[in-house]
Amino acid sequence: MTVHFIGAGPGAADLITVRGRDLIGRCPVCLYAGSIVSPELLKYCPPDARFIDTAPMSLDEIEAEYL
Repeated sequence: MTVHFIGAGPGAADLITVRGRDLIGRCPVCLYAGSIVSPELLKYCPPDARFIDTAPMSLDEIEAEYL
Protein backbone atom coordinates (compact mmCIF):
# COMPACT_ATOMS: atom_id res chain seq x y z
CA MET A 1 0.00 0.00 0.00
CA THR A 2 1.16 3.53 -0.76
CA VAL A 3 0.16 6.51 1.37
CA HIS A 4 0.10 10.00 -0.14
CA PHE A 5 -0.19 13.18 1.91
CA ILE A 6 -1.78 15.87 -0.24
CA GLY A 7 -1.96 19.51 0.78
CA ALA A 8 -5.29 21.20 0.21
CA GLY A 9 -3.65 24.46 -0.78
CA PRO A 10 -5.20 27.75 0.28
CA GLY A 11 -8.59 26.12 0.74
CA ALA A 12 -10.42 26.65 -2.54
CA ALA A 13 -11.12 23.27 -4.16
CA ASP A 14 -10.27 24.54 -7.64
CA LEU A 15 -6.73 25.49 -6.53
CA ILE A 16 -5.55 21.96 -5.69
CA THR A 17 -2.62 20.83 -7.84
CA VAL A 18 -3.28 18.61 -10.83
CA ARG A 19 -1.06 15.93 -9.28
CA GLY A 20 -3.00 16.09 -6.00
CA ARG A 21 -6.33 15.83 -7.81
CA ASP A 22 -5.10 12.86 -9.86
CA LEU A 23 -3.81 11.05 -6.76
CA ILE A 24 -7.10 11.60 -4.95
CA GLY A 25 -8.90 10.21 -7.99
CA ARG A 26 -7.14 6.86 -7.55
CA CYS A 27 -7.47 6.49 -3.77
CA PRO A 28 -9.65 3.66 -2.46
CA VAL A 29 -9.57 5.32 0.99
CA CYS A 30 -9.58 9.09 1.51
CA LEU A 31 -8.64 10.36 4.96
CA TYR A 32 -9.24 14.09 5.42
CA ALA A 33 -9.52 16.62 8.23
CA GLY A 34 -13.13 17.71 7.87
CA SER A 35 -12.54 20.73 10.09
CA ILE A 36 -10.15 22.30 7.56
CA VAL A 37 -10.61 20.55 4.20
CA SER A 38 -13.32 21.80 1.86
CA PRO A 39 -15.97 19.12 1.23
CA GLU A 40 -15.71 20.11 -2.45
CA LEU A 41 -12.34 18.33 -2.63
CA LEU A 42 -14.05 15.01 -1.93
CA LYS A 43 -15.69 15.15 -5.36
CA TYR A 44 -12.31 14.16 -6.81
CA CYS A 45 -12.34 10.83 -4.91
CA PRO A 46 -13.60 7.72 -6.69
CA PRO A 47 -17.34 7.17 -6.16
CA ASP A 48 -16.71 3.89 -4.34
CA ALA A 49 -13.96 5.31 -2.08
CA ARG A 50 -14.17 5.00 1.67
CA PHE A 51 -14.25 8.46 3.30
CA ILE A 52 -12.80 8.99 6.78
CA ASP A 53 -13.06 12.37 8.51
CA THR A 54 -10.03 12.43 10.80
CA ALA A 55 -10.95 15.66 12.61
CA PRO A 56 -12.46 13.91 15.68
CA MET A 57 -9.88 11.10 15.73
CA SER A 58 -6.72 10.68 17.80
CA LEU A 59 -3.37 10.21 16.06
CA ASP A 60 -3.40 6.53 17.06
CA GLU A 61 -6.83 6.06 15.44
CA ILE A 62 -5.69 7.78 12.25
CA GLU A 63 -2.51 5.72 12.05
CA ALA A 64 -4.53 2.53 12.49
CA GLU A 65 -6.33 3.37 9.24
CA TYR A 66 -3.19 3.36 7.13
CA LEU A 67 -0.65 1.21 8.97
